[in-house]
Amino acid sequence: MKILELCLSRGFGGLELYVDKVARHFASTAHDCLAVVYPDTLLDKRLREAGSVPHYLRVRNRHLPLLAARKLAKLIDANGIDVIHMHWGKDLPLAVLARRFARRPVRLIYTRQMAITRPKFDVFHRFLYRHVDSYVCITRKLQEDARGFLPMPAEDVRLLYYGVADPGPVDAETCRRFAAEAGFDEGVFRIGLFGRIEHGKGQHLLLEAVDTLNREGRDIKAVLIGHPMTQAYLDKLLQSARERGLEKHFSHYGFHDNPQSIMGCFDVVVLATYAETFGLVLIEAMRAGTAVVGTNAGGVPEIIRDGETGLLFEPGDAAGLAAALRRLQEDVAFREALAAQGKAFADTQFSEERHFVELEKILAGEKQG
Repeated sequence: MKILELCLSRGFGGLELYVDKVARHFASTAHDCLAVVYPDTLLDKRLREAGSVPHYLRVRNRHLPLLAARKLAKLIDANGIDVIHMHWGKDLPLAVLARRFARRPVRLIYTRQMAITRPKFDVFHRFLYRHVDSYVCITRKLQEDARGFLPMPAEDVRLLYYGVADPGPVDAETCRRFAAEAGFDEGVFRIGLFGRIEHGKGQHLLLEAVDTLNREGRDIKAVLIGHPMTQAYLDKLLQSARERGLEKHFSHYGFHDNPQSIMGCFDVVVLATYAETFGLVLIEAMRAGTAVVGTNAGGVPEIIRDGETGLLFEPGDAAGLAAALRRLQEDVAFREALAAQGKAFADTQFSEERHFVELEKILAGEKQG
């Protein structure tokens, strides 16, 4: 196949990281892959660092991008593209018009990673979705919402979970270096929270839970790994930690360019987001062999079977989070069993190899059996 990966988003979160991963994967296969991105973005930089030469587009009118669509159609024809694989919702009008303008037949596959909040049965959206061959959802909850909210046949709304690479065994030297950098004392119960630092990710809930456990005299430390989206929020967290005397128990490490390589260095990885569409970080931690705790919302319950592959707590419930962490610290055998069962489940259900096999079938136009 000749695949065009389309993403003009200027951000760089989970959506853009996925585009980067997919483009790199297909570049290493027998398929031809051409990426079309917005210039001078982190996605652009990552692709070029991997040896790819992206094509660039700018769109002035998101609802009726005629000029950009004609340029994209010419690119499709010139490169013999078989399928457009798009990811960002704002690119849908562009992809649909380019498909109509192209002289050659081309399939349009839309991988949806964000929640759908409202029905889209108006004339404009009926026109757009009539041209989408497959709408790929990353969770069953999202698939159910899409089938209820979108003017598409149910069979064309597909489920495909994210895939995560196996990080291999935990490297003792990597953990030793990281422990020194993060300020872990010998024997301390290590809690990690990976992701952007912002209120919706719930880092303040972890701070509350750590405060509770510290007052009980527990030897614990929580570390935040990620960029602050709002510096004021991070500053407030760290100030609160100082005021509570938690400097040794709660800290911000910063960005790590390979977070999965250090997930196995923790006793538990927490996802405290109020409503996470999926929860990729949980799968990464599970495949690294670490016990996980996540919120009972969004796509997380599809990953964590409470008490079997991890522990759940209700969104916004710092006391519930503290209870889960307390249980994992006190019961080492339970924590180890949870981690082992979580890894086995993630290795089977969320492997990168399985994901790409199924994605190639969808892009090739194969129907689900």
